Amino acid sequence: MKTNFPITGTFIDDVTYDIPCSNWTYEEWAKELDNMAEVGIDTLIFARAVFCGKCIYPSKIFPTLKDEDDDFAGFILREAAKRNMTVFVGGYISNLTWNNGDWKNEIAQNKKFIKEFVARYGDIPSFKGWYVPHEGYDRILNLKDTMGGLAALYKDSTPEKYVLVSPFFRSAVTSAEPFTPERTAEEWDYIWEKCGKDIDFCAFQDGTAPLDELAAYVSAVKTVCDKHGIALWSNVETFERDVRRLYYPIPFDQLKRRIKAVEGIVEKLITFEFSHFLSPQSIYLSARNLNRLYREYYGAKR
Repeated sequence: MKTNFPITGTFIDDVTYDIPCSNWTYEEWAKELDNMAEVGIDTLIFARAVFCGKCIYPSKIFPTLKDEDDDFAGFILREAAKRNMTVFVGGYISNLTWNNGDWKNEIAQNKKFIKEFVARYGDIPSFKGWYVPHEGYDRILNLKDTMGGLAALYKDSTPEKYVLVSPFFRSAVTSAEPFTPERTAEEWDYIWEKCGKDIDFCAFQDGTAPLDELAAYVSAVKTVCDKHGIALWSNVETFERDVRRLYYPIPFDQLKRRIKAVEGIVEKLITFEFSHFLSPQSIYLSARNLNRLYREYYGAKR
């Protein structure tokens, strides 16, 4: 169903380290998918499936406290199928620095993960792609080898599925030695020199660029994405990065500016993430207010 709501995808961050658990039941999660569908969201992205000893399904390989009947991944995939939603699944990531750039181990663990995950969920029609959970802004921590190796692994294992990445910008927001938009384009051209062919979609995290420079950064990487055949999306962050690092919902005027800055440049807007920062049933009252403002403003557009 086509709507006027600009954001059409969201991350689901069940295995997290920086935002609180909502402690929702499956009934509340089903309602949440209805909330998403009402504002035109058709794409869900698990940020990661295995991370720091946590897992989104009852794995036989990786540590998990889940019983066989506590299968969050399977539940979301099946509920998404009922609503004709597409799901991308983030893979295995050891920790935030992937053991200081130990990319070979990350790939070895992901081989085991892919085999188990596909055996469990490969026949669910909503499962359309993979998300590379290793996020970075340049070649630090062997990002080129990690991203490239995982993208190739996902494609070799399941050639019919898509691959999505969502990196940072190395800007004044994220680094004391920021790259210009032009230098950013050069860096990603280098990273994607060999692995770009295995990546279908890229959604840079918009909150990692200064708002007044966002369009310049996105336009710069658009040229590189076009060169490597990667469709450019934007990850519209609905949380505030500069409020004491506590990740509260973003003010609505900033959300509108972020969306407007990339109009005509990107093909799709996704967000990190609806359930905490843009949901009418969020644990944050300000997110419920943001949802109301978002629905009133974009729902009234013609």
